[in-house]
Amino acid sequence: MGLWNDIEQVLSPSRQDRYRAARLISDFEGGLPLAMTQTALLRSSDAAIAAFYAQLEGTLSAAKPRCRSADSSWMLDSDLCWINVRACSIDDVPGSFVRAAKLLPGVTSTAILLAPFHPTQFDLSYAPETMTIADTMLADPVLTAAGISPENQLRAFVSACGLLGKTVGYELLPYAAQFSRIAMERPRLFRWVALDDTRTGLEHADPEFPYRVDDRQRDADLVASIVATAKEDYGVTLFRRHEGDTPEILAAKDKAYFSAIRLCMDHGLWPVPAHARNGVGIPAFLRYDGGNDFPVFSYRDADGSDIGEDAYSVVAPFAFYDDMPTNTAPTTTIYRNQDAIDYYAHVFTYWRDSFGFDFVRYNAVDRIFEESLDEEGCVPASDRPSPEVVRTAIAASREGAPGTGAVASRKGPELEGYAELGFDLTMGNEALRRVDAPLVHDSLALYDRLVANSENGHRASVCFSVDVPESGAPRLWGSALSRVMGPERMRLRHGVARFLSVGRGRRPMFETMGYQDGSTGLYEAGLSIRGLEWADDKVFAAGYASIERLHNRMKPFLAAGFIAERHVEPGYAWWQIRGEGRSRLIVAVASLETAEGVAPGRVSIPLDAAWGDMEGRAYRLPDSAGVGLEAARSVELDLAFLDFVVVDLTPAFY
Repeated sequence: MGLWNDIEQVLSPSRQDRYRAARLISDFEGGLPLAMTQTALLRSSDAAIAAFYAQLEGTLSAAKPRCRSADSSWMLDSDLCWINVRACSIDDVPGSFVRAAKLLPGVTSTAILLAPFHPTQFDLSYAPETMTIADTMLADPVLTAAGISPENQLRAFVSACGLLGKTVGYELLPYAAQFSRIAMERPRLFRWVALDDTRTGLEHADPEFPYRVDDRQRDADLVASIVATAKEDYGVTLFRRHEGDTPEILAAKDKAYFSAIRLCMDHGLWPVPAHARNGVGIPAFLRYDGGNDFPVFSYRDADGSDIGEDAYSVVAPFAFYDDMPTNTAPTTTIYRNQDAIDYYAHVFTYWRDSFGFDFVRYNAVDRIFEESLDEEGCVPASDRPSPEVVRTAIAASREGAPGTGAVASRKGPELEGYAELGFDLTMGNEALRRVDAPLVHDSLALYDRLVANSENGHRASVCFSVDVPESGAPRLWGSALSRVMGPERMRLRHGVARFLSVGRGRRPMFETMGYQDGSTGLYEAGLSIRGLEWADDKVFAAGYASIERLHNRMKPFLAAGFIAERHVEPGYAWWQIRGEGRSRLIVAVASLETAEGVAPGRVSIPLDAAWGDMEGRAYRLPDSAGVGLEAARSVELDLAFLDFVVVDLTPAFY
């Protein structure tokens, strides 16, 4: 018996729940995704989904962890979906690991990337108190009271992914909440400032160069002594929660932890916050804000301009390097803080070995080469991970598990440099662009690059991101991408993502929770405890499922094929996909976004005369039934604005 059987017993499914589970099983046997909206799946009862997974658990054998494969090339054959467990809240019911498992049957992607699921400060998903604890707020209290721990509820989610043939990824952050449990337990992993009694300057360090190794170690030792006192006061030996802790022990650990924070602040000790994007060096102490009881730092770029408005000052980065100057790129020798590098590098192994995670997405590595000041990648311009640090972390993640996947958060087409560090995938920049002629030009050029790299033995790729969770950020689109684009443009993105991914130039699709039925609010859900704005768009969800089923039918041919002839104009583009022989030809035709918004109208796609007469079907997405079509020397189509048509042809034999 497994975890879902235990959960089912606690939740005691009713007859209606079991009927619902049986229907889900029947639909599942027909292939994913299920023809239901994610909103409807989320509103199904916890007991019904427990019965669904318990039945699968009793009939399916556990899959071998993909991280234990001989290498990580399986990542290139996966598609990724990002899920934030907190955002699975609906109808005033909070998100939980069990409720997040409800979304999985509505997703075709075979790799699930979890947003950080740790206890947080300020309700920010990306300001974790620790990296080795699953947030108890994401556990179902009924299950917890019945003895199924939050950790086992997370394991149940991972198990659900495995039962559906999906892997699970962890997002590794190079920072934590400013006064995180990590910073308090392991203060030497971070930089600190110790303010003098007047709070007008630094107590010990040279204000012109305060981040030398001796300063970090001295201030960290002061923090350690304060933490030891707080632990002694509350009778605990550590702040980290263990699965077997009683409620009384957990309460004592929390009291000791928050007491230690207050004591540090009373003694003028604060972790140094992360620099703003485009910042250089380390932020410098500027002044003390007595009203709000915290130090204020200055953040400057290479030109000396104030960039404090862009600072994410509630998190503190690991101090990977010492002797970094303030607001200036290093020009002299800096030194590795090996303890910080080792901690960061081995965080994932805990989740891999104890919970069954298979891959990692590395956050804040999107400018890793621009910020490297030396060819070896050992001198960063600021406080983010250097190539040296990331290479170490990827190697550590694969110790004993050579198949562990690695995804870089880089939103761009660069891949060779990232591949040399050990990355399998970068994110791609399609979520930042409209589907127009320049995008298709660039995508076809990237396809050619990927094929050439594959021929040279380089196995790495770039995701085609239909959407990304941060698309609503002010510096990106400023609103949810599906709200900016509308359903027709999002459908076009989906079609291009699926049918530009061919053979050795395959690009995994990256999608997000809620995309499948037009739900929005991912960016906002990362900044507060809230669910998505669940749209329950049945038409869009049915179209998503239809496109995925069509793609799944064609996937074996696409995986073995190659893009041959192609043509791009401002208003439309087409490309032909064929195999080694002349048994089948797929033509993808896209009506592209233009400022005028004019339909291309009648389009003629020439075919090689050697094909002879052909017949087949044309699928105008999201339709997956198609209409019959005959072709001789050309394919003739009428394209509406933002149409995407897939034509599947074989030689005609009369």
